[in-house]
Amino acid sequence: MNKLNFISPPIVALLLLGIAFAIHRSFPNLEILPATAGGFAWLGAGLTLSASAAWQFRQVKTTVLPLGTPQQLVTLGAYLWTRNPMYLGLLTALIGFALYMGTLPFWLVPAAFFLVINRFHIPYEEARLTDVFGADYSRYQKRVNRWI
Repeated sequence: MNKLNFISPPIVALLLLGIAFAIHRSFPNLEILPATAGGFAWLGAGLTLSASAAWQFRQVKTTVLPLGTPQQLVTLGAYLWTRNPMYLGLLTALIGFALYMGTLPFWLVPAAFFLVINRFHIPYEEARLTDVFGADYSRYQKRVNRWI
């Protein structure tokens, strides 16, 4: 297990946003796209996706914590088309925030989040789910993409 696995993905997102804010305050003229309030739609859609996926975990009484022990394999709802709707939702929300802000530091946040989650969190979780659910999880992996 990597040390980054101990930092929950929402905290990773907040830390990256904090770094982006610090850079943005120091270099506010790094606009790469015009800021748009339409980013709020992406932000809202992403947070809704993450929350609905977390709600599905609670409905079947399994942990949403990446380091927790899963009790059930969740394969319904958004899990029919992505194995990681909570992370996809956070990524979508970060893209929305970047659209709203329009500056380079905020556009780097979704890319950095994707790289950290895809490289450290998801492989750990997939190995854990394979250990716990075996062939059921392997079949699910073959049927549903990691992201979209």
